[in-house]
Amino acid sequence: MPHYYHVDPSKTAGDTSGRYPGNHVKFSKLLAPVRWLDKTKRALTGSSAFNLTRTMLNEFDKPGDLHPRWGSKKDIRVLRDCVEMFATGIDKNPYISPIGRMLLKGIYVAHLRNRTALIKFYEENADFIEKNGKYKAPLLVTGYPRTGTTLLHRLLAEDPRSRSPYTFEMEKVLPPLRQGEDPLVNDRIKKSNASMNLLTKFAPGFVEKLNESHLWSATEKEESLLYMQVHNGMSNVHHYQAGLEYMLRSAEADAAPALLKYERNFFTMLDAYAPAQSHWINKAPSYALYFGAIFDEFQDARVVVTHRNPAKNAPSIARLQESTAIPFDVEGSFDKHAFGQMATEFWGLTWQRPLEYRAAHPERESQIIDAVYNDTFADPMAMVRRIYEKFEMDVTPEFEERMKAYLANNKQGKHGRHRYSNEEYAIDTEKLRMRYLDYFDKYNFTTDPAKHD
Repeated sequence: MPHYYHVDPSKTAGDTSGRYPGNHVKFSKLLAPVRWLDKTKRALTGSSAFNLTRTMLNEFDKPGDLHPRWGSKKDIRVLRDCVEMFATGIDKNPYISPIGRMLLKGIYVAHLRNRTALIKFYEENADFIEKNGKYKAPLLVTGYPRTGTTLLHRLLAEDPRSRSPYTFEMEKVLPPLRQGEDPLVNDRIKKSNASMNLLTKFAPGFVEKLNESHLWSATEKEESLLYMQVHNGMSNVHHYQAGLEYMLRSAEADAAPALLKYERNFFTMLDAYAPAQSHWINKAPSYALYFGAIFDEFQDARVVVTHRNPAKNAPSIARLQESTAIPFDVEGSFDKHAFGQMATEFWGLTWQRPLEYRAAHPERESQIIDAVYNDTFADPMAMVRRIYEKFEMDVTPEFEERMKAYLANNKQGKHGRHRYSNEEYAIDTEKLRMRYLDYFDKYNFTTDPAKHD
């Protein structure tokens, strides 16, 4: 399998098969100087005007030597190595456009600054935070992407006794919400929306395409570990552009401890100032990559693992992440076949890792529940009741009413739908079944997606 999913765009000109799609984003002419600047810098120095590596590593190193609460020196070094591998993978990729490089650099440097600011704030207020903040028995939703994780997470977060992070809390980390403060009038909402509105203005089509399968909003509850990764200079969104070597390295077990300690500290800080009445609810497909590490760091975690027939679901994640990858690429360089293979290679770990861990640790089954896609979408509230019954929690009448209201206002496909197939991403479902046979057999999946959803 190639390191990058791209192809030389000169070889795709005139192709009508659909394998090499054009960019659905039409960048504003106001961004033309970005191309000129990059062209000039390359002519003078041989390198892009928007290289990531040095800037990202400098920002990662700014907090200096860290207290052990952020991880051991080895854990931090592993994390830094992953940051470097991500950044150099992007810098060496010849198929990212100048505008794409500028946007990627802006995104990841801004979030590394979130990390710097958070660590500084935490250390200055550590006594108060650790006296008042709790992150006990979190309810975590994970599984292969596009398996119902978002619906379940946002439904579970309708429990008024729970707490789950708003997007703006992770986009703009400070100052934390205070107890009694109305989160929906927070100044950071405007800042988060301003960033997205700017992207919509200068890159029309980007947000609209993303919202067809995953609604982004400053006031929605969003993926926790995904943001913790981005804060630390890693990515499970733009990892494809960094290359297969980075993708697989970032998913190894030793990359998890410092990330999960950062997550614990982040939510301990949030809870100290605006505590959850009962429990925290977080969601991220990435948890499944580090399934055993979840229980190493959060020994009291309660985990919901979502499932959907891989023969149906593999092209779904490829289509979603195509919409977030292609805007950054050189026109004509995107290869759907290679992209689909990389997506399956990487995200297939979210089928494999939980299955292997659970087989080796049956004592953890009291803390884990499965949620199969068809069951979830047939009756989402019944699935929530099953989860609460499993973990001996009560579904209150207020919680029921809030779930009904959420479902009424957020019908599936409200913001459009992605269309996709295994064929367009060259996914051979029989080969997929044979590679992940234990998973297919465990959940009675077949190679015919029509039999499932």
